[in-house]
Amino acid sequence: MHHATRDNYLVTEVMTATPQKLQLMLIEAALRFGHQAQVLWQEGRDDDACEAIIRCQQIVSELLCGLNPEHNPDLVRRVAGVYLFVFRGLTAAQLERDTQRLADALSVLEVERETWRQVCEQLGTTRAADMGMEASQMSFEA
Repeated sequence: MHHATRDNYLVTEVMTATPQKLQLMLIEAALRFGHQAQVLWQEGRDDDACEAIIRCQQIVSELLCGLNPEHNPDLVRRVAGVYLFVFRGLTAAQLERDTQRLADALSVLEVERETWRQVCEQLGTTRAADMGMEASQMSFEA
């Protein structure tokens, strides 16, 4: 029953979240999987660590796919470059079992998380969509 309650809460949170909150939630999920991979590597559970990195990569791919270049192509290009750097770092970390590459990728995601936390705080309850902005436009503007 506990899982059902938590799952219902999560579904409600996602369905009612603003675009900027969804972005933050995705970044936080990617960080959770990345940190989980670090712990699993330390425990010698390499296969499980690789699975966690793959989950992290999937989320970063979603972040990339969510960018909308129609509104601000230069900004989106810069944001895409950040996410591509992270994705490549995760890939190299997984293939080479490179803990430093994983740490570097997670450091970039930490900066992104802080940026999006600030965006969420600044906008408060105001929905980005109501302001005529796409979430992808806000990454470096906030």
